Amino acid sequence: MTILEDSILPEYKQSLPRQQILSESDNRRLKILFSLLAMLNFLFPKSNISRFEKSIKFYFGLIDINNEDCNPHQKPNELLYLGITSKPWYECCDYHVLKFVSDRLEKGAKDIEHEWSSNRLNKHSLVSRCEFSDVHPDLKEDDWGEFVLWKEGKFTKAARSIFPRTVKIVSNLESFVIPFGQVVFLVLKPGVSLPPHHDASNIDLTCQLGLIIPENCGIRVGSETRSWTEGQTLFFDHSFEHEAWNKSDKERVVLLLDLYHPELTRFEKFLLWFLGKVFLGY
Repeated sequence: MTILEDSILPEYKQSLPRQQILSESDNRRLKILFSLLAMLNFLFPKSNISRFEKSIKFYFGLIDINNEDCNPHQKPNELLYLGITSKPWYECCDYHVLKFVSDRLEKGAKDIEHEWSSNRLNKHSLVSRCEFSDVHPDLKEDDWGEFVLWKEGKFTKAARSIFPRTVKIVSNLESFVIPFGQVVFLVLKPGVSLPPHHDASNIDLTCQLGLIIPENCGIRVGSETRSWTEGQTLFFDHSFEHEAWNKSDKERVVLLLDLYHPELTRFEKFLLWFLGKVFLGY
């Protein structure tokens, strides 16, 4: 793994929101959590529970980490999960899970695109992804929008009603989607560019299925730039700096899914869900 420069590590640690004094109730809950982890680690030594424990201790500012634990280009603004592969782009052949997801989505891409196009003509409203974010202060409210299909671990009523075929296709992938992650249609308006930014964590990979892709659209993750292809998937780690643009005169539309990082074990997924429920309010 790339060694983090000495000048970057303190700045990165300081930027994490949980590097602060814990409340008494948080301390009590953490003691219970670490006792549980010690027991699980003893019973299931091959389940990588130790890296969850180390990541959480660093997240809450209870331990320091070495430069070797970090990648200088990976700066999630929430949780940095230690000990898993760290790179900007992933190929579907990298893991069986990604190949499975890619095959299912690409097989159903025409149905998904047709369902989106049919309902988009009826002008179903989109929720702005700009209005709640200080990362994109220069964007107008309707520059970047989404239609939410998945929220708090289940498909929304609107998604089941308006996009039943899409829901049926994605439901085959439910076990790979982070419960507190996203499944959304993402629409980038003509002439709009999203500035460089990092997202919340590296426990998940972003999967995007190209649906409507005009010319002159692209996305940079890390130092590599790619573009979408209609009916094909892209996988990347959004904790690396990334930006996207649509320099055409038409909307760009993709289907986005937040997938668990393929190297996480079942125990780790459960513990991350537990952490989100008990400490982070997801």
